[in-house]
Amino acid sequence: MTEPTEPPGRSAVQSVVDEPPLPSRIRRPLDGLWLLIFIAGMTALVAMSIIAERTMTAITADLADLNNRVPEGPLEIVSFTADLAGVAMPPILVVVLMIRGRVRTTVELLIAGLIAAAAASLVSTWLRTSAPARLHDPLVPVIDGVDGTPVPPYPAMLVALVTIVSRRDLKRSRQVAIFAIAGSFAVGLLRGEATVGGLLIALAIGASAGLAVRLFGGQPSVAPSGQQIVATLAENGYHVEALYADPSGEYRLLTAETPHGRLSVLIVDRDDEGAGTLGRLMDRLRTRADVLPRQTVTMRETLDRIALQSLAVARAGARTPPLRNVLRVDGDSAIIVFDHVEARPLAEMSADEISEHTLEDLWRQLGALRRNHVAHRGLSGRTIRVDSDGGVWLLAPSGGEVAANDIALRADLAQALTTVGIAVGAQRTVDSALRVLGPDVVRSAVPLLQPVALAPATRRHVKGHRETLVDLRRRLVDSVGAPAEPVRLQRFRPLSLVTGVGSVVAVYLVGTQLSDVSFTQLLAQTDWRWLLLAVAAMIANYVGMALGIIGFVPERVPFKRVLGTQVALSFLRLVAPTTVGSVAMNIRMLTKAGIAAPLASASVAANQVAQVAVTFPLLVVLAVASGTSAVAGLPSTTTLVVIVGLLLSAALLALIPPIRARLRTVWSDFAERGLPRLLDVLGDPRKLATAVGGILLQSLGLIACFYAALLAVGETVNFAGLAVVQLVGNTLGMAVPTPGGLGAVEAALTAGVSTLGVPSTVAVTGVLVFRIISFWLPILPGWILWTQMRKRDML
Repeated sequence: MTEPTEPPGRSAVQSVVDEPPLPSRIRRPLDGLWLLIFIAGMTALVAMSIIAERTMTAITADLADLNNRVPEGPLEIVSFTADLAGVAMPPILVVVLMIRGRVRTTVELLIAGLIAAAAASLVSTWLRTSAPARLHDPLVPVIDGVDGTPVPPYPAMLVALVTIVSRRDLKRSRQVAIFAIAGSFAVGLLRGEATVGGLLIALAIGASAGLAVRLFGGQPSVAPSGQQIVATLAENGYHVEALYADPSGEYRLLTAETPHGRLSVLIVDRDDEGAGTLGRLMDRLRTRADVLPRQTVTMRETLDRIALQSLAVARAGARTPPLRNVLRVDGDSAIIVFDHVEARPLAEMSADEISEHTLEDLWRQLGALRRNHVAHRGLSGRTIRVDSDGGVWLLAPSGGEVAANDIALRADLAQALTTVGIAVGAQRTVDSALRVLGPDVVRSAVPLLQPVALAPATRRHVKGHRETLVDLRRRLVDSVGAPAEPVRLQRFRPLSLVTGVGSVVAVYLVGTQLSDVSFTQLLAQTDWRWLLLAVAAMIANYVGMALGIIGFVPERVPFKRVLGTQVALSFLRLVAPTTVGSVAMNIRMLTKAGIAAPLASASVAANQVAQVAVTFPLLVVLAVASGTSAVAGLPSTTTLVVIVGLLLSAALLALIPPIRARLRTVWSDFAERGLPRLLDVLGDPRKLATAVGGILLQSLGLIACFYAALLAVGETVNFAGLAVVQLVGNTLGMAVPTPGGLGAVEAALTAGVSTLGVPSTVAVTGVLVFRIISFWLPILPGWILWTQMRKRDML
């Protein structure tokens, strides 16, 4: 590093600081991250208590049994000391904070403690009175035959207090409070007065309450003021005459005027610790390769990464502001001092202002970084700067790497190509890169010219220039012959993750339902003649689906092709939610049959609308015709509350401008394409009869299949009432994003059939038979048709 130009000492001249006022309180991203971690931990703990009930109970019993082997004297001392410390600490903390004038922190302390204690008490009451047995048994302690307190409120309150004052200069008080918490936990476990799960939930509730209050009210900012920075620089020999803000960059950046020239001062503090961690974590989980920059969470990691990257970039031969010093301001902040470079961000320059010399200089510097295996990992319109002579400077961010692998170097080039392409256009970008780097190097970046491979800042920028990536790929393919198909870098999509988690939950729900079913007795009691009728009704359902699609396509499409697609969808339901997979596959089938893509989408959209328009009146008619209480118990009060909550959530989401704009786009697209298709069908009696008849046959086929499945297990019900149950239960179940509504459909149909007077065991059995025929049985023929139609390019 370059040494200071003056010996240490304070400046005799009062420095001028020109910077916007710093916020007095901030919401730390790290608090939000920890809050999510504690909530996820509580959820996992509850799931573990249900799944591993015996293990959790055994751990608590073993700890309580240890009490017989521990001398009573030491345990009594720990209990007395912990109780005394726990009782004394809250008022002591309040008094200390009030003496120091921390009135707002005192109020936050009291609010967090009350929230934690109230939440723990409510959870305890629910666990003792209303919780399922699989939650009650592992979490509720039994003391002399009476249920104890599963989630002790006082330790939860102490945890909340410690969380609130964790960033205050109250080290001794925090230590005493932590001893009180740990002591009470240990004594409760050894005496059998608490369970492991209950104490961990109390810990999570207390921490979550404290973090939530910290996030809501904010925390005092630890960012150093301009005068503190001037004083730190002066102590290290930099006599600052003026200090003013430089708004560019993701970090707080100041420019310092000194007698020997300007300096750039980068401030790193603990206020921003954890910023963007969750988004970066999701990005890294979604990508198959190491294409995105590494995330720095703590202040120390950020300092080390920036300093190392700056030295590595300069040593590799690229042009970057020279690093002078890294200085600690106080325990919560530090500054990095660079020589100041007068240069403009590339994002603020027009295409005419960017010369060919500038572009070639950028590619030469990237070539130097590649040869030295240094990945910048943050090339963007803000970090690429151009000076008055057209020379390029690369600002060193915190995400760079030394000894970088090939994928990181290729990602750097893809970042630069995208950034420059937005600034000067694809043609100039490609031509200049090929002149300097050559076709082999440039070709390597083509597969990474896709949004998932770009850094978050570049990805946000490219949203308004989506045509840039397409144009870059096309021109590069034309110039160097690279493959047009990008490499798939995603491990999974968010919808796939939701589907996977939902599937695991669904398998568990179905498994618990089947635990009461005797398959030997099921085989003995099943009437196979009714099963044949159920299979025939299921076939009719597929025929109805095919007719419903054909009815909305004015052009001629082979019936066998459409029918085969509906059967193939039975296999695809294993890997995608039903509605999403059905819409996408039917559009693909129609386009492969020669229907223009917009018209195919319009036909499928019209079919979806017509299904709703036909099914709901049918449901009302059947409900009136049933004359029973089929609807009274379906759905339950809890289910209705959930449905109302979902509807209110949807209404609130519709108030968000981006979502409202998306809904408006969807509606306008349907009004432009789907509505004319619907009107065409309404004007053609033959097509209308085919479409409506197909939709009715589809619904009645499923109802008849369900009715025959119940008859097969020896149960007779009202057909109209069962139809209501099937339509409502299937609709509610399909709203869950699991393959084929797995788990949710079974639960909804079982609850609905029970309202018709069918015993719960028989209801589970009948629903199981129905789902075997309607969901599991068609998977094999669906897979065969899927593979064969794919081979023949029909799907």
